[in-house]
Amino acid sequence: MSKSIRKYNAEKDRSSVYRIWRECGWISDEKKEKEAADAILRAGRSFVFDHNGSAECLVTSADSRLVYNREGLRHAAITSVTTSRIVRNLGAASSTLAYTLSKEAENGFATSGLGMFEQGFYNRLGYGTGVYENWIAFDPAWLTDLPAPEVPRRFDIRNYKLIHQARLNRRKAHGAVDLISPELTRADMLLLKNTFCLGYKDGRSISHCVVMFCSDVEQGPYKVMCLVYKNFAQLRELLALIKGLSDQIRQVRLREPREIQIQDFLDKPFQLQTVSQEGKFEAGVRSDAYWQVRILDMKKCISAMKCGADVKFNLTVEDPIERFLPAKSAWKGCGGEYTVSLGSTSSIKKGASKGLDTLSASINDFTRYWLGVQTAEALNVTGLFDGPQRLLEKLDAANGLSSPEPDWDY
Repeated sequence: MSKSIRKYNAEKDRSSVYRIWRECGWISDEKKEKEAADAILRAGRSFVFDHNGSAECLVTSADSRLVYNREGLRHAAITSVTTSRIVRNLGAASSTLAYTLSKEAENGFATSGLGMFEQGFYNRLGYGTGVYENWIAFDPAWLTDLPAPEVPRRFDIRNYKLIHQARLNRRKAHGAVDLISPELTRADMLLLKNTFCLGYKDGRSISHCVVMFCSDVEQGPYKVMCLVYKNFAQLRELLALIKGLSDQIRQVRLREPREIQIQDFLDKPFQLQTVSQEGKFEAGVRSDAYWQVRILDMKKCISAMKCGADVKFNLTVEDPIERFLPAKSAWKGCGGEYTVSLGSTSSIKKGASKGLDTLSASINDFTRYWLGVQTAEALNVTGLFDGPQRLLEKLDAANGLSSPEPDWDY
């Protein structure tokens, strides 16, 4: 029995990858779903776990950008981790993802992120859980206080490059993620059912738009894949477009933009929840923390911090990915001892310094603090984030980031 991890080879591995994705329920034998798989593979770098000459596990990583405060950091977006039925529980996914991350770190990526199927698995590789995302379900007829929209234009899969560019140009907050390759927007639109886009153009570009999909075209629910706008006037116009579907559609589901509350646009939202309770189109809010992120390069990430207070401390980091990395890996994870200086400019160097308080943290929880997911004091209770109380208070005073908002699922 032979096992190895290597780069994906389209000529050799394509049919095996289709089989893996069918076994995971990601695709069927439909031509457009295979096209979506090929688009994801073209969008970045792919590595496979080879078992007896056949690819049995696949990890794909795509170039992306993470907005940290106002600075853009190179972010490795893990767009798939899929394992065939015959190599489950053999460590194929963990070792292939660890290998992929080592290559991305060597290639200069500062961070990595992914969507998780369950909390715990990717924690073993140093990922920490992000913030709750609110998904709002409502009858669009109950939207109120909106302007009459201009007649929109219709866009479809043929316009995927324009739609993708509009997504890159959208209004962003701290924590936003941009997936660089337009192939990923194309893949989403191929994989989702009955996808359509309504929006507006500014010259040759799409200025703002909403992309939706559904299983039941007649009544819904319609789910929003992305809500793309540059300012709140455009957002209000898109919500007005959604309201315009209410003569036929009974429910829309969308991820709430971090800066606003959809409830502010609903007439009698609690009455809506009551009258729809336990029905097919029950209104309400569901919150899930389903994405994770981890630091790959401590120096790049600490240098991006612009803190409101000065604090200097020793940092001891535990990185669980070390045990999954091959012995010859040039990147060994982020574990070790450091001296960290936070302030208007921040820096980190290897080795501890005498006379400083020490923070001991897993890379998982240090990433969560760094990104602004949770405070130092909260992580001290819930995670591996230990230090003197005075240091925890100083760290929270220094890091006043807003809640991170990726606004792009992958």
